[in-house]
Amino acid sequence: MGGVAFAKFWNLRLNINLHMKKVILVAFASVLWLALYAQPKKRADCFFGIHMDFHAGFEDKEIGKTFTAETIDSFLTIVKPDFVQVDCKGHPGYSSYPTKVGSQTSGYTKDILKIWREVTLKHNVALYVHYSGLKDIKAVHDHPGWARVAADGSLDNENNAYFGAYADSLLIPQLKEISDYGVNGAWVDGECWATYPDYSPALLDKFHKETGIANVPKSATDPNYRAFIEFNRAAFRQYLKKYVDAIHAYNPMFQITSNWSYSSMMPEPVDVKVDYLSGDVAGQNCVYNAAFQARCLALQGKPWDLMSWGFSYSFAADGNLAGPKSLTQLEQEAAEVTAMGGGYQSYFTQNRDGSIKPWYFPLMAQLGKFCRARQPFCKGAEAVPQIGLWYSTHSVRNQTNQVYGWGSRQLEGNLSLIMDGRNNVEILMDHQLAKKINEYPLIVIPEWTDLDTALKTQILQYVRQGGNLLIIGAEAARAFEPELGVKFVGGAVKQNIYLGLNKQLAGIKASTLRVQPNKGTEAIGEFYSTDDLRFGTGYPLATVASLGKGKIAAMYANMGDAYYTYMATGYVKIMNEIINRLMPKPLVRVKGSDYIHTALNQKNGKWFVHIINTAGSHFNNKVYEYDSIPATGTLTLDINTGRPIKSVVLQPEGKKLGFVAKNGLVHVNVPSVQVASIIEVRF
Repeated sequence: MGGVAFAKFWNLRLNINLHMKKVILVAFASVLWLALYAQPKKRADCFFGIHMDFHAGFEDKEIGKTFTAETIDSFLTIVKPDFVQVDCKGHPGYSSYPTKVGSQTSGYTKDILKIWREVTLKHNVALYVHYSGLKDIKAVHDHPGWARVAADGSLDNENNAYFGAYADSLLIPQLKEISDYGVNGAWVDGECWATYPDYSPALLDKFHKETGIANVPKSATDPNYRAFIEFNRAAFRQYLKKYVDAIHAYNPMFQITSNWSYSSMMPEPVDVKVDYLSGDVAGQNCVYNAAFQARCLALQGKPWDLMSWGFSYSFAADGNLAGPKSLTQLEQEAAEVTAMGGGYQSYFTQNRDGSIKPWYFPLMAQLGKFCRARQPFCKGAEAVPQIGLWYSTHSVRNQTNQVYGWGSRQLEGNLSLIMDGRNNVEILMDHQLAKKINEYPLIVIPEWTDLDTALKTQILQYVRQGGNLLIIGAEAARAFEPELGVKFVGGAVKQNIYLGLNKQLAGIKASTLRVQPNKGTEAIGEFYSTDDLRFGTGYPLATVASLGKGKIAAMYANMGDAYYTYMATGYVKIMNEIINRLMPKPLVRVKGSDYIHTALNQKNGKWFVHIINTAGSHFNNKVYEYDSIPATGTLTLDINTGRPIKSVVLQPEGKKLGFVAKNGLVHVNVPSVQVASIIEVRF
């Protein structure tokens, strides 16, 4: 090769090397950027998600047949969720991907979990799986020794034992396998709500050794039965801790929760390192249930979200029909959740081959748009304390033989009753009440009996120092006779009776208590023996008395289950009359519609008043779907800020509203609310 030719060759080689180095540097920078900046959001940073599952079974032999990456790409492009949760292993125990650890179905044409991961990464969307935990029908069928044992010695055909081999042999290994797919986390279902007393050999052996109790109680009438149930609760938490810690040790970035843990179904301090809290609002009457469940999670000190099913469903024996909900229904449920500062997700089923249903994409996208518009004003906001509704963990444990699970009708009914009076309410579990009681102008005890002694002492001290207490319920009031300033006449009686106030009557079937007010105790309303104002019983519905610097009141009828079962505006008016005696100057009061829920939050030095239109037939179990609700009409909002304000803005529209400040109150006319509005108050 000549000198000139060699020089040209050398220069070309240098140019190629330089070009390759640039390509490598650009590629490395891209990978580094993706690693540092394009990771899917952690659950704590998410606000809107979509959940999909189909609980794969053995008969599903063509999983992946019509599942395509293109459909998933379209879904993510149109809907734009922060995260998706997809089927992995449902209650039947079969996996919807070709697992090497768990149980496979009859066949797969594609690895849909692999495709989900590839496409969600392309869109920078977090991927979670729906995984059934304790409830695994296939596992207990194949391994009877893993199953929970009932008191009669029979094997549970659906649920695993807490101390059995299930966690080490299947649950933990399969979650590790899922983690190796690059999945961001798991929403573990079939957990605390599927707990029952376990009489398996491993649990009984530990019970004998740790408690010294030789005779195992088999029924609620046996000695030490409550101690046995409490031991089962501890056993569940040990099971939960075991697999959560094991997965975090394997992959610290894997985000995991146990469905409904530390919620209304498990009202305790969070003592296991779950990454977030979550639950699914199912069935019917989901607007009210979403409001209730959100308040049970909001103060637990963990990131949280709530899922509402995208369809109505009847759990009755002759039910089992799923009917799609309208956008309006889902927006109402989303508004109840996000108003308490949580994230929101909605559930839509997958087809039996794992494919998803494109006709839902526009609905999902509109729902996402509704949530996104409210995200700046909701995410990270904290409630401004007004009314604290006590969720007594101690009482629940002494009034039920459940380990964990469904219940709380009286609590949810009383919450709905108070909220329907347009009052701002939070739910305080025992551990929260002990720390936060002095922040609330009013505490309500909703029909609990056998209260924790220390907390009862604390709450009476709170009243004597200037707080206000309302006790609802005939049996609950009996624990406070000396403080209430009344004399009881006989015991609680369950009966059909009428509640009368201000020339209005409302019928109720409930436990009631007759009392005679002492001098200085105010009587409110009257019980009537029939729906005729001429025939009063002479016994008040409620009383209010001074106690130290504060006030104590009682409503002498059990209202919660009644209002949960059937609603009456008379109940709401009576409850508001009592609340107004105890808290005459709330921070926020909305007038103009009977179909309103409110929530008062604060964020970044601003107040946010959420106004949610609760009209619609969601309470009617004969109605699965309604497309629209009547708007509220113009509302009047009075804000007792105690300080000057700069402006009032209607959100998410960003429209400034006029206001008048007078006598310490700010008066605002709020435009008609179609589904949900937020009033931002700037100081």
